[in-house]
Amino acid sequence: MKTPAFLSRIFSALASLRNPADRRLYVSPRQAGVLVTEDTALTLAEWWACVSVISRTLASLPWGVFERTEQGRKQIDGQVAWVLNNQPNPEMTAFSFREAMMAHVLNWGNGYAEIQRDLSGRVVALWPITPDRVTVERRKSDGVLIYRVMNSEGAEQQLTADQVFHVHGLGFDGLVGYSIVQMAARSIGVGIAQDVFAQSFYANGTVMGSIVEIPATMSPQQIKDAEGYLNEKHRGPENAFRVKVAPVGVKTHPMGMPMTDAQFVESRQMSITMAARWLGVPPHKIADLTRSTNNNIEHQGIEFVTDAIRPHAMRFEQEANVKLFSARAQGRVYTKLNLNAIMRGDSKARAEFYRTMTQIGAMSINEVRELEDMNSIGPAGDVHLVQLNQTTLEHLVQNPGAKMGAEPLPQIEENEDEEDPAPMPTNVIRAEALSWIREQRKTA
Repeated sequence: MKTPAFLSRIFSALASLRNPADRRLYVSPRQAGVLVTEDTALTLAEWWACVSVISRTLASLPWGVFERTEQGRKQIDGQVAWVLNNQPNPEMTAFSFREAMMAHVLNWGNGYAEIQRDLSGRVVALWPITPDRVTVERRKSDGVLIYRVMNSEGAEQQLTADQVFHVHGLGFDGLVGYSIVQMAARSIGVGIAQDVFAQSFYANGTVMGSIVEIPATMSPQQIKDAEGYLNEKHRGPENAFRVKVAPVGVKTHPMGMPMTDAQFVESRQMSITMAARWLGVPPHKIADLTRSTNNNIEHQGIEFVTDAIRPHAMRFEQEANVKLFSARAQGRVYTKLNLNAIMRGDSKARAEFYRTMTQIGAMSINEVRELEDMNSIGPAGDVHLVQLNQTTLEHLVQNPGAKMGAEPLPQIEENEDEEDPAPMPTNVIRAEALSWIREQRKTA
């Protein structure tokens, strides 16, 4: 059961009293006349879009477990690999787990999961914990970092740091991240207020409020009845543009300002930009193509990976390396999220990349086929190929007459008076080769 946002703030305040060293920043949840919490922020379309695109992108990345070897590294399968890529716990898939954890980080600044181990200490499951139930502090007796987790009944459980998979964003002490929603409360509040304003605008007949002047003396009850009639019969989008008849002498006085004067459309655009700015998402990723062109949108896609996805990926990787492996395996076994899965570009760009990598011997044919989800062609596809027309600088210095990729020219005794031997039918190729070598030496 999820704790309401206002209760979580009370728990945080109580935790601050228990821990005077707590430096978490408190921002009023009411901004621009609306309530801004980690829950209500997601009702803002642009905020939801930013959180969603980052969360699902990171959740879709392959997460490999590798072991360092003398030849470089090799991918290994095991319980940790299964937990990270398939099923972190019996109730969730790996995609759902990572998506929820990333959304917690983007909204609350912290994502928590309890690490379940078997009797031998091996990780068997990761159970997510909603951030509103967790308080991080140091135990007064020995200074050990502990996580206080509140359950639905109000009871508290203490977990040590090695029992919690904790991914966080920017924070004051590097142990707990700031709540991005609280930091961006003013910007989010303006966006929600604009939504409320638009809703009220259309709900009230697509015009601002008005004063109706009736040339008659009316009692308070008559005025109330007239207001009720006007609001009931003429307010709302379904009553817009209907013909209305008024008695002689009735006047209407509009109130407020038109939408154009309030620059409503422009301010809505600014709200999209602010959400993208807070979470580091290129605007085109949340369907804002105002300043995107065919020339720069590809580069913005790359920036999305390097600036928005890669930092979070490193946080997940390093937390897994520290918390999910034994002390003997740390440093030798590690995890890696494969960002190449979302940076391959279109088919033409991939073909050019693969061609370059195979020509310089960096990749084999089987490695290319694996990236394209194709089967291996056998041992022959594991051979790394290089072009013949390449050599080293040292070779060129020692053999100035040599061609690129060719062996040094053989030394031949020069004798101008000696005629070339008549080529024998069985030695035609050798005679032509000697003639070519002499021409090369004359032009060298």
